Amino acid sequence: MMAVRNKPLGRIPASVIDDIWKGSIDMHIHPGPDSLAERHIDSVQVAMLAEEAGMAGVVLKSFTYPTASDASIIQNNLVENVAVFGSVVISYTTTGGLEHAAETIEANAKIGAKVVWFPAMDAKWCRQYLKRDGGIEILKEDGTLKPEVYDILKVVKEYDMVVCSGHMSYKESTKLFDAAIETGITKMVATHPLAELSRFTSEEIQELADKGVYIEHVYGTLMPRLGNMDPSDYVDCIKQVGAEKCILGTDLSQVWDVDPAAGMRHFIAMMIQFGCTPEEVELMAKKNPAKLLGLD
Repeated sequence: MMAVRNKPLGRIPASVIDDIWKGSIDMHIHPGPDSLAERHIDSVQVAMLAEEAGMAGVVLKSFTYPTASDASIIQNNLVENVAVFGSVVISYTTTGGLEHAAETIEANAKIGAKVVWFPAMDAKWCRQYLKRDGGIEILKEDGTLKPEVYDILKVVKEYDMVVCSGHMSYKESTKLFDAAIETGITKMVATHPLAELSRFTSEEIQELADKGVYIEHVYGTLMPRLGNMDPSDYVDCIKQVGAEKCILGTDLSQVWDVDPAAGMRHFIAMMIQFGCTPEEVELMAKKNPAKLLGLD
């Protein structure tokens, strides 16, 4: 992404890593079951491992079903010391596309859903990248937002939810966030914009950060299955836009992944190893997500 390359640092005390890991929040976890990919861990295991690690919160994400009911059951019956949040991803299977998305999101917000992802695997931009036909677009032919988007944003605002860009194009994402700002929404996240399937430029990322959008960086894209990115790409971006405008998550887990809680610890260590200060990582792994989810 940028010319600067950060050389890995030497030994990092385990206590530094663990102090940040404890109380961290992972806003991007894919538990099973999942019809799109084999997952080795379910929502209950995600929450229990996070609690065991001393993490403060997790957000459960699925491309195929809303996760608010899972989160509510787990929170009320199985864990006490970690906050478990549900979410809705706008897709053909979860919301039937855009047409009735607002109603679906509101129904789930009423039982605790805290995060809304705009189209991800069903976004036209993502489907084109995957060489698949069809897909959801949020812009009309004249380049303006479809009316359903405003209906969704009204729900996001009313229930104090977090709105994320999903796997849409930059053009769609920036217009979405402009409309969110006009609606009075301040809790906005650009979903892993450095990932190959997102393909946002450094200039586009800076423009989003300048609007008040948090820039998400995820552990999963550092792995071979999702692009084998250089950790320095993340660190360079963090230094460019500022850690106060970034969050860290894992985007785990498929069958070959470590569990999300362990992945979060590794990601924290890696960001420090490649040039972020512990204070910067604490902002991105703890304080910024806490603000988004109302845990601060």
